[in-house]
Amino acid sequence: MPIRLHMRNDLHLVRKTFHMVMGLLIAFIYLSGLSCTMGVMILSCALGVDLLIETTRLRSPSINERVMKVWGPFMRNCEVSKLSGTPYYILAAIFAVGIFPKPVAILSILYLACGDPLASLVGILYGSKSFKIAQGKSLIGTMAGVVTCAFITFIYLKSLNLGDSTVLILTLVGGLAGGTAELLPFDIDDNFTIPVISGFVMWLAFILLGI
Repeated sequence: MPIRLHMRNDLHLVRKTFHMVMGLLIAFIYLSGLSCTMGVMILSCALGVDLLIETTRLRSPSINERVMKVWGPFMRNCEVSKLSGTPYYILAAIFAVGIFPKPVAILSILYLACGDPLASLVGILYGSKSFKIAQGKSLIGTMAGVVTCAFITFIYLKSLNLGDSTVLILTLVGGLAGGTAELLPFDIDDNFTIPVISGFVMWLAFILLGI
């Protein structure tokens, strides 16, 4: 029997697409040869502009209404009257670029850009047929995130010529770190926790493997 899809608003496809494109763009620009210092500066400027817009709209209902006409499709309903996830997203990217080695920073940003929205999409579509685990997430959605993050890790690290056994170990670690980071009981937006937690795990794995 064919699966009946939810309404587009239930799937949040526009927001998920924006979420993915923003992370891919950050990763691509950083990979293009941008230095750590310049990356942090550009992202900090972006964060400053975003916080200015967020603060202004939250203080002025009329401005907030105008902003929602443009950005409403990219935001959760609960973000209409509070800070959206975008500042946390940019702050996490600043943290990753400024603290982690470039390969780890790229991976942590890609985990957020791709693993998180795909896990959410699969969870929405099939979560009702799966077990619920920590933080109310579905097992099938979490597994989708793990597989996505593992695939990203494998493809990216193969291009770095690290050796097959090293790549396989890091693929496993990356998949688990990126796909399960949101399950940890932190009362912080997962746009921040996913790249930061997975980045620290991957950084430790790189150190232990002598990379």
